[in-house]
Amino acid sequence: MELSGYLEAQRIRRELPNETHEERAIKRQAHLDLLVRQAEFYKLSNTPDYYQAKRWLLEAIKIEKHHPIANYRLGYILYREREYEQAAYHLKTALDGTRTDVLSDTQLILANTFLVNCGVAITREALRKLEDLELQIEGDIDQERIDRYRAEMVVQDEYVLDRIYYRKIAAEYETIINEETFHETQPGKMEILLKSSDAGKTLHTAGRPSDLLNQHMFLTIVLLNQATFQTYPVLQSALSELSGQDITYDHMRQLIRRIRDRFTRLDLIEATPIVVPGSARPVQGFRIHPNWSVTILCRADDFIHPIQKERSDV
Repeated sequence: MELSGYLEAQRIRRELPNETHEERAIKRQAHLDLLVRQAEFYKLSNTPDYYQAKRWLLEAIKIEKHHPIANYRLGYILYREREYEQAAYHLKTALDGTRTDVLSDTQLILANTFLVNCGVAITREALRKLEDLELQIEGDIDQERIDRYRAEMVVQDEYVLDRIYYRKIAAEYETIINEETFHETQPGKMEILLKSSDAGKTLHTAGRPSDLLNQHMFLTIVLLNQATFQTYPVLQSALSELSGQDITYDHMRQLIRRIRDRFTRLDLIEATPIVVPGSARPVQGFRIHPNWSVTILCRADDFIHPIQKERSDV
C-alpha cells in the first residue's frame, strides 16, 4: 500500500507541469485525495503508525493549507498525542473549510468536541504556568498592572473551571450554563435531555424516570443526533474517535440494538435503508427520530475521559 501510493504520488507530480490549468486542478485534487487515503491507511491499520500518517497529512497540507480532511485528521492525531495547541490550530482550520470542501456532519461534531477539549487543556496548562511564575518570580514587577489584568480573567484557577463550566448544546445553539442550571433543567415535551456529570450519564424525557446510560450508549445517542442517517461503519469510526477506544463493528451493531430495545416505547431511533457509494445494495442508516429534539448538558471537558485515564493531570 505504501509503495504503490508513493509511486502513484510521484507519477502525478511528474505529470502536473505538462497539464492544462483544468487538468492540473483535477490531478492536484487526485494527488490530495491520495495523500489523505495513505494517511488513513496508516491511522486505521491494525497497528496504527501515527508518524507515517502525520507525514502524509503534512504533505497534503503543503499542497492545500486549508484542506479540511487533512487538517481534521492531523488535528485528531495531535489531540491524542496531547499536543493541544497544534491540534487546536488544525481543528479550527478544518472547521473553517474551503469554498469547495467541508467536513461531514459527524466530523463537524467531533472536531468541535476535540477543539473544546483542547481549549480546556490549554487553559489548565496556562493556569499552572501562571501559578508557578507567581511563586518563582522574585524580582521587580508591575504588580498593579498584573492585578488589573488578572481581575479580567474569566477563570482564576482549575477548580473554578471544573465547577462552573457546563455546556448546553441544542439544535441551533450552544451556550455556557452554571451548575445550578445544569441540575434544574428538565426536558420539555418531545425533548430528549442528555446529561453528563460526575454522577453519571443519563437520559431524561418528560413524564418518566431518568435512564442511566453507559458511556458508549450516551455517545452513540449523541452521534445519532443528526439530520442525515448514519451507517454502522460511520458510527463505529466516530465512536472509536470520540471514546478513545477501539469499537468493533459487532459492538456498534449491539449498541444500536440495545438502544432501540431499551427505548422501544419512545420510538427513539429511526432506521431506513440508504445507498452509499461503493455498496452494491442499500445499507441500514440510523438517526434520532425527527419527532424528538435533543438537548445535551455536560461539562466542558466531559469528553476528555479517555485522556484522563491515561494522564490524570490533564
